Amino acid sequence: MKHRPSHLESTLPTEVIQALKDGACIQLILSKPVEKNSSAWKKLSVRPVTIKEKPHFQVALSRGQQEVHENLLLAEMIQRVTELWSNQFREGYLYTQAADYHFQKSAKGTIRLKKQAPTKADLIQAAAHDRTKHYLIPEGTPCDFLEAIGVMTPAGKVKSAQYRKFRQINRYLEFVNDIVPALPATGKLNVLDFGCGKSYLTFATHYLLREVLQRDVNILGLDLKQSVVEDCQNIADQLHCQGLSFQTGDISQFDAGASKCDLSISLHACDTATDAALANAIRSEASVIMAVPCCQHEIFQQIANTRIDSLLQHGILKEKTAALVTDALRAQVLEICGYRTQVIEFIDTEHTPKNILIKAVKRHAALSQVEFLKAVEQYQALKAQFGIHSFYLEQTLGKPFQELCTTSRKDGTD
Repeated sequence: MKHRPSHLESTLPTEVIQALKDGACIQLILSKPVEKNSSAWKKLSVRPVTIKEKPHFQVALSRGQQEVHENLLLAEMIQRVTELWSNQFREGYLYTQAADYHFQKSAKGTIRLKKQAPTKADLIQAAAHDRTKHYLIPEGTPCDFLEAIGVMTPAGKVKSAQYRKFRQINRYLEFVNDIVPALPATGKLNVLDFGCGKSYLTFATHYLLREVLQRDVNILGLDLKQSVVEDCQNIADQLHCQGLSFQTGDISQFDAGASKCDLSISLHACDTATDAALANAIRSEASVIMAVPCCQHEIFQQIANTRIDSLLQHGILKEKTAALVTDALRAQVLEICGYRTQVIEFIDTEHTPKNILIKAVKRHAALSQVEFLKAVEQYQALKAQFGIHSFYLEQTLGKPFQELCTTSRKDGTD
């Protein structure tokens, strides 16, 4: 079959357009870019998804290591795909339950379409963002702590208004589950949760380690608000959560170094409270540190770089830049102190825009002298570049950290 384009939408074969409109599409792929330069998109992929109970299409564009996603409604998706097909791609594949379609565009604009037997008919059509998953806390199975905090009913049904929180708790547990191999394999696990707040995730951590993984634990949640701590302790007592307790206290005044800490957690500890938690974890030589920073003001007051004045003159942009610089400095301090550090995206639990997770795992062996010196140089260079003369985390770690940065190290292996 041959098709000649007459207007924008008809540049895609009518069979393709109709399949998209009928909801028959399993997957649509456009490839072979018209332009061969490095900036051209190399591939487009479309799949149906469900977002907030409404049908959407996820459009993914890729080139090199870059991939961009858009979630669009039907009409928006058809317009986007036809525009890209008209200008940027020469070949396409459409997979439906009934048939596969392969279509190609000639240099003159003629489109040849070939219909074949379906190859993906057994795939689930609606691969939704909020599709059923194998959660660490499965839906439909009663969970005492989720019932106590109002997320589940006694029968294990997730309340409709709490489904977002349910997903967020499970996503957090995936992060914790990923770092379990870095924790001691035997014996009691000691966990400190700095700034635990209402402790949804403290209870979730206890559930995963104690109930799912069957580990003996000693988990302490620390928070400034006595009323919140009392409420959390009452829930823990009612649920008979062995090895879980809560304490009122200031993170900056707490001395974790006096006791062993295997896992340090600080989620949304405000401003320099995150640094106090990191310092406590470093001093106690925690095996794993997980921190999700909250608001940050310290570096905002100092940051300066004449080369980017046009960026820093806008308050909101200066604030975001200061937050990124702060987290980069924190990550670098952790590297210097012997941790393998990652800064990754985190599914937020408090409905704030802060969604960066700093994950640090204690190295089994020291960095080589070259690697260590490079880490120190990068840290000092970052401070100098942005005019940072005072950094709370560095001050809190004090003389031991300063000596670490100035003392030569023997070669080691990672």
